[in-house]
Amino acid sequence: MDLDLTPSPRPHGGQRMISATVLVLEAFVVFFAVLVAHQLVPGDRVLTWTWGLLTAFGLLACGGLLKRGAWPYWLGLALQLPVILLGLQVSAMWVIGIGFALMYAYGVVKGHQMDAEKDAVDAKVRAGWAEQDNAGD
Repeated sequence: MDLDLTPSPRPHGGQRMISATVLVLEAFVVFFAVLVAHQLVPGDRVLTWTWGLLTAFGLLACGGLLKRGAWPYWLGLALQLPVILLGLQVSAMWVIGIGFALMYAYGVVKGHQMDAEKDAVDAKVRAGWAEQDNAGD
């Protein structure tokens, strides 16, 4: 399996749209999980808020950086770990974090595959147009 996550040059590629959507939704879930952890673990409120807000802002920033190359996709994968580890304070986040990690990974891989297929079709269409233009001259 090829793990080249370099995004397609198309302006609104499927890989970027799916991945950004998952990251933004995940940031909201992390924020609400921090609110829950605030009440469940009153002794660790500073740690909870610091960890949660840094993770949420990291997810939002990563979603905005996805058009800059392959590294934001890898950063998004790395940011799944603190989301899953939020399960140390809110036990439901183990399942939710793993679910979001799987959705993100699936979106990155399948979105990349969709964009590659669309780029191949676009190249064939452009080649056909070039052939018609040359035949018409």
